[in-house]
Amino acid sequence: MYRNMITKQEGRPRNPAISQALRQAAERRMEADGFGSLTVDGLVKEVGTTRQAFYRRYSRVSVLALEVILTRFGESNPVDTGSLEADLLKLQRDDVSMMTTSLVRKNLPGMFEDIRTIPEVCAIYFERLILPRRQNVGRVIDNAAARGEVNPPHVDAEYICDLMFGAILSRLLLPTGLPVDDHFARETVATAVHILTCPQMSVSSIAAEGR
Repeated sequence: MYRNMITKQEGRPRNPAISQALRQAAERRMEADGFGSLTVDGLVKEVGTTRQAFYRRYSRVSVLALEVILTRFGESNPVDTGSLEADLLKLQRDDVSMMTTSLVRKNLPGMFEDIRTIPEVCAIYFERLILPRRQNVGRVIDNAAARGEVNPPHVDAEYICDLMFGAILSRLLLPTGLPVDDHFARETVATAVHILTCPQMSVSSIAAEGR
């Protein structure tokens, strides 16, 4: 789907050197000044190409910005250390490391309006950046359940994903000034592990008590 969105062939074959130059120019601007500095006119002027050349490759600057981020951080490799806590901590530390880079920190907040309102941008963001990370958390929980680490065995893995990645996003997007660091990664994982391993703390049991 992602390939179809941004690499659809239209007209004459594209010059890969122009594509690379656009990505490099976008990355420089994103690192220095953030997403707000990205404009089609500015990029094509810097690269020495045309608006037509840009739009043959990307439908909008947010698609290019996502490609820049995904080129660096698109991979989210599975982890299996044999320990629920160690696995979740590895994933959370990787995400904290990614989200605190200047490339993500200076750009992702400004991109959320496009992510929210433009289906193409939303699909790329979810399918390439978010979904692989949620799937990794789900695999970790499944593996832990198979080892008997998870109690109760039926847990809301989607909620655990929200708890972990949502906590990072909230500190990235809200101007609290609170740190997103290794201590924060360990605290969020400790909360997730407590929910997954303590029957009294299961989401379903707490919800049932509230009814």
